[in-house]
Amino acid sequence: MINNLGFKRSKYILEIIKWTISIFLFISIIIYDYLYQNIEFPIRIIVICPILILIVFIILSTNTGKKIFLFIREARIETRKVIWPTYKETLQVTLIIIIITLIISIIIWGLDSILIYLISFLTNMRL
Repeated sequence: MINNLGFKRSKYILEIIKWTISIFLFISIIIYDYLYQNIEFPIRIIVICPILILIVFIILSTNTGKKIFLFIREARIETRKVIWPTYKETLQVTLIIIIITLIISIIIWGLDSILIYLISFLTNMRL
């Protein structure tokens, strides 16, 4: 039992170290990109890409990173299951929404005009 607790604690410390290294590398990329803006963009990308790949591998070796990767993979699977509307369906629904919006705005404008007329009529009567 004590041995298992020590293993969990060392694993937790290793996770924290991995996240700290990843954050440090990411911040160093930001600082590098800011300080060396005068260097050509393709050269900066050549330097930054391997570090980003290293960061991804470090993060994927943590438990949270594995969960994030699993979540992204499952989200992609779910987006493939969605039945996306065709162009014609999208156009029809958009036109219906525009027409309904125009009709409701005309109704609200009419009610507003009637209320303004009634209020002005009532206020003129009281004078």
